[in-house]
Amino acid sequence: MTTKTEPTTENKLAEMLQENTGAHFLDSGGTRDRHWQRNQGVDFASTPEGKIEWYKRGEEVDIIATVSVFHFLCARLTYNPGLDRHFREYLDREGLDADLCGAESFAHSLNDARGICGEGEPPTVNTYNRDNLLSQVLQYVYWEDDNGAHVLLQIHGGRDVRGGYTDPVAFDVEETTIFDNARASIYCGDCNHCWDTDDANNWCPEGCYGQGCINLEDYPATDTRPNYPEKRDPAQRALPIDLPQCPEPCADVLWVDDDGNGHCPYCGGILHLAP
Repeated sequence: MTTKTEPTTENKLAEMLQENTGAHFLDSGGTRDRHWQRNQGVDFASTPEGKIEWYKRGEEVDIIATVSVFHFLCARLTYNPGLDRHFREYLDREGLDADLCGAESFAHSLNDARGICGEGEPPTVNTYNRDNLLSQVLQYVYWEDDNGAHVLLQIHGGRDVRGGYTDPVAFDVEETTIFDNARASIYCGDCNHCWDTDDANNWCPEGCYGQGCINLEDYPATDTRPNYPEKRDPAQRALPIDLPQCPEPCADVLWVDDDGNGHCPYCGGILHLAP
């Protein structure tokens, strides 16, 4: 007798990303530009974890960061085939469809299902309705029980966000990390300066509590390479530990080059995204 091998988390997520979620007259972008259509044949494991686009508008710059939904979910979820079967048996027994209403009904039918941090009812989340960096919209029901945290996840595969979602699939989740869809960092690999966001818009200097610290998006933009100042010797700027740090030398501008790369205001190194 051959034992059926359960799909891995990566394979299950790839299957969902390529699931045909249909077409709708509200969709835009033609007949071949829906997410599920563009995802056909993609090797998601080999794709970048994210990307940054820098749009210079006069002396201002728009920072558009996008985190790969595949890599984001792989880092946080584990496919739970037993729970998934239990969910589908419930749908069959209750005569419900494999959609959001069915997922909500299942989660609320569990005697020990609790909300975030064990409080309240299992919440329903659609990332379109909140700050978000992900490449595709997620919709899920989240709950916690004595065995950990779980989600019934749907991925938006269409164009119009009001429809075009995959069937729900059950995963275990690493605590509340699935809610971090608006968190990321932009860093310079040359000098290790870093800017963080938790709202997908404001990039704040990591650990900044001293003078001269401004958000990355607030630097004046330039398309000409500036003269970057020499880094100050740490021995020259020793301060009592309870005083703010003296600001490091900085070009005070954000250079966007002809190839569309953003460069660190401190050293000129290319800036990268860390989901």
